[in-house]
Amino acid sequence: MSGLASLVDFAARIAAIRDEAGVPGLSFAVWHGGKMISAAAGVLSLDTGIAVRPDSLFQIGSITKSLTATLVMQAAEEGLVDIDRPVRDYIGVRVGRGPYTDSFTARQLMAHTSGLDGDLFLDTGRDDDAIAKYMVLCSRLEFLVAPGRFYNYSNAGYAVLGRLLEVVRGKVYDRILDEHLFARIGATRSTTMPEVAAFRRTASGHGPGADGATAVVPLVHLPRALGPAGLSLYSTAEDLIAYACAHMSGESLVSRAGAAAMRTPQVALPEGASWGLGWKIIANGNTTFVGHDGGTIGQVASLWTAPEANLAVAMCANGGRVRKAWEAVAFPIFREVCGATPETAMPDFAPVPDDLERYEGVYENSGVDMEVTATSNGLDVVARQKFLSLPEVRFAMRPLGGDRFRATIGDDDKVVTAFLDPDAKGRPTLFFAGRIHRRKGG
Repeated sequence: MSGLASLVDFAARIAAIRDEAGVPGLSFAVWHGGKMISAAAGVLSLDTGIAVRPDSLFQIGSITKSLTATLVMQAAEEGLVDIDRPVRDYIGVRVGRGPYTDSFTARQLMAHTSGLDGDLFLDTGRDDDAIAKYMVLCSRLEFLVAPGRFYNYSNAGYAVLGRLLEVVRGKVYDRILDEHLFARIGATRSTTMPEVAAFRRTASGHGPGADGATAVVPLVHLPRALGPAGLSLYSTAEDLIAYACAHMSGESLVSRAGAAAMRTPQVALPEGASWGLGWKIIANGNTTFVGHDGGTIGQVASLWTAPEANLAVAMCANGGRVRKAWEAVAFPIFREVCGATPETAMPDFAPVPDDLERYEGVYENSGVDMEVTATSNGLDVVARQKFLSLPEVRFAMRPLGGDRFRATIGDDDKVVTAFLDPDAKGRPTLFFAGRIHRRKGG
């Protein structure tokens, strides 16, 4: 690998960082200059002590969204889908309530600009009609904003894309993913089926136990209906690299023009990045980085590329300070090759405004309540899940000016949030923290 570490040095680096970050199991793969290097360290589960290998499976979470978007672009290039035509024309059922249910498009779903509420984590079973059944439940969802107006990360929106693929292909989503993506790139380990993953070297998620120490989390399998959004896919860092290489080469998955279209910004994000069709896009220095992160309960994955430099880095991990591990391993590689890293420049903190009380209140979407309280330094937030049996999350936000704040969530201290759409009294009616949340009580 031109200019990068040898396999021995790379493996030693992964082992050292895994230990420093307190990650039970860590797997990395890097592609550059036509060569791949990969290494793994730690264990799949603290309960079993089975070692992680480069071919070990991890849940990759929302990186799956880029795969689903890729499958939609494939269908579009085959003439099966017009991504600017209303989705209801294809799926034949109403998704969401109100005047927008007949107008949102696949392009808007891929770019998270449909306005559709997204965190409806309901299980419709393990049968092949799981996604079709989930569409019926989605009829209750609201549009938090009009399509095309704001970025609003929507898991349900990607389940809708999965159903769109099932209708136009006449196959279940899992089979489409296997035949039209994994088979084409030789990703023989990856699977959406926990029944298959259970018989392979598969990682367990980890989080704080009752005594505060890292422990295996009790929840492993998530609803099949939300598979297209990332709740069921198991993969390896090496398979993720194969997928990234296929995208960067413009071969086997979508055309070069199709891949370029997916990397074209569709909407700006508060932190200065943008979103394309299934990908997050960060321009830093002279390099445009394209990638996606993912997380399930106790597992985290990242896949980032610099297409012009023919560079891709993938990570899979199962707990601990994963952000620290990612930056410690991946960022030196990006700096060496590109002179920059896939991160946006954080603005300086602004003075604390005198009217913080106008932000106070409870903001909600279908999956989470966010209680916002003013403090002397900024705002405190308590996030409570409605569907998943998870402890509440507390984090502080300091002002950046212009209704934007910076938060530290877990070991990520670069989360930018924003308040939107003030009412006649100047109180924001929307709170953006990755997803849009609407103020309760008007």
